[in-house]
Amino acid sequence: MKYALCQSCGMPLVDAIKGTNRDKSTNNEYCMHCFQNGEFTDHHLTMHKLEVKILEMAEVHNDLTLEEARQVIKILPTLKRWQMSNL
Repeated sequence: MKYALCQSCGMPLVDAIKGTNRDKSTNNEYCMHCFQNGEFTDHHLTMHKLEVKILEMAEVHNDLTLEEARQVIKILPTLKRWQMSNL
């Protein structure tokens, strides 16, 4: 089964963790960790900072391996938030 991905962090985007728009409707592109009330939760987040966070998560949490973290990091530049055309 193929899941949609959060277009900021690459997390599988299932209904339970979808972010919200300003009008409180569900956002279908970003997870709640990245996007709430129509805006990004961390306006100062860079792709490099996100890469570091993902690697730290792999070290601390058992549900993400280092190899999985590396795979997520590889796809970050393809996600909507990090594409140069969206800056």
